[in-house]
Amino acid sequence: MRDGVPAGVLYQDDSVLVVQTRAGAFDKFDDTDLYGEFNLGLHVNDNPKSVLQRRAMLLDAISAYASIENIHWLNQIHGDTVLDVDTDMPSLQAVSADALITKSPNQALAIMTADCVPVAIFGQDVDDGIACIHAGWQGLVNGIIAKSYAKLGAISTPKAIIGACISQGAYQIDEALAKRICDEVTAQSLVDMTSSALYDTIIIPSDDGKVNIDIVKLARLELEHLGIEVVNESVPCSYLEPTLYSYRAQTHAGKSATARMALLIAKKQAKT
Repeated sequence: MRDGVPAGVLYQDDSVLVVQTRAGAFDKFDDTDLYGEFNLGLHVNDNPKSVLQRRAMLLDAISAYASIENIHWLNQIHGDTVLDVDTDMPSLQAVSADALITKSPNQALAIMTADCVPVAIFGQDVDDGIACIHAGWQGLVNGIIAKSYAKLGAISTPKAIIGACISQGAYQIDEALAKRICDEVTAQSLVDMTSSALYDTIIIPSDDGKVNIDIVKLARLELEHLGIEVVNESVPCSYLEPTLYSYRAQTHAGKSATARMALLIAKKQAKT
């Protein structure tokens, strides 16, 4: 991608563009390097002027692929609020929520992550809306994907991209929390299986009452339950990949801050 922006295109066609940013040159286990080259989070004590400059560079870079006018950002709070940028956000000022949708062309939706699951949803028709979703375990339990899809409305041949996030091998939680996640997800019919079946599908027992949870698989199951095809088979692990930000990895390394990368989806202008 141009202008030295560490990012790559995950998907594009005539109507949609999906982009994933990275940290660039970075040592996530060295406490002298907190932010790497391309932190996009304003809430992690980085220099706000530098962050805004990077966001402007990113807008310029993705505009090489489509005539993108704006990038819409959120203050993400691990909740289940979904905002329509066409009706719920009268200005470009960031508001608190965890998902964005739009049917307007030339608008990019951004979700920042450093381990949580970012999801982009889109259709195959130029008139379809798009969604960008922040889905940590809290969001997955609260049905943030289903609520985003419902607010988006009917789209043709719905598809999704899952962006870089933490893998099962690197994500250990308490067994009690794992059981709670499975119970609450199935109680709300967010997947098509029982709690015990879901547990067996996404949980691997570990040591000392801990387990490893596959939140990528959980997100995939919730998407497939809605009839949405996940386009990408593999998802880079934020913990293990050296050029990705990881809150868990950097906390384990004793770092005092963790930067944020972003998954973006943009709706292109319909051809006339």
